[in-house]
Amino acid sequence: MSTTTIKVSTKDISVFSDEYKKRRRQQMLRFFGATMFTLVSARLAFRGVQVRKYVPNMFQLNHKQPHFSYQGEAASALAYGTGLATGSFAMLILGTCWIWDVSTFPEFTLKVKRLMGEDQSKASDITNMPMDDDTKKVVNALESLLSSEKKG
Repeated sequence: MSTTTIKVSTKDISVFSDEYKKRRRQQMLRFFGATMFTLVSARLAFRGVQVRKYVPNMFQLNHKQPHFSYQGEAASALAYGTGLATGSFAMLILGTCWIWDVSTFPEFTLKVKRLMGEDQSKASDITNMPMDDDTKKVVNALESLLSSEKKG
């Protein structure tokens, strides 16, 4: 059994650390962007609720509702709710990716598979399995179709 050693110079370490810092900074900025979107959405929703509050003047009736449009109310509620839900979901996803140091979907897939305890050699065995005759016919037809489209 032979072991190989990998020699890494200080230049390589500095290059990797610069790339790592850029990657982490990009993840941080994405998360903070989603946070800002959520905070702006929350502020707009709060103002929307405050504006609709009916405060009568000195000699006005306090049981009389002001005139408003049901369609406008529904549209603004939908917009505020969508903004809050989208921002919160984006914060959840981007924050998790920042913590796990994930920048792409394949990296996310590998992290989740490792978390679930799936062995990586099993995944490669599944993708390298021999195909049956029907699958080969479909793959060959698709490859010939794609190669003819590239030529034309």
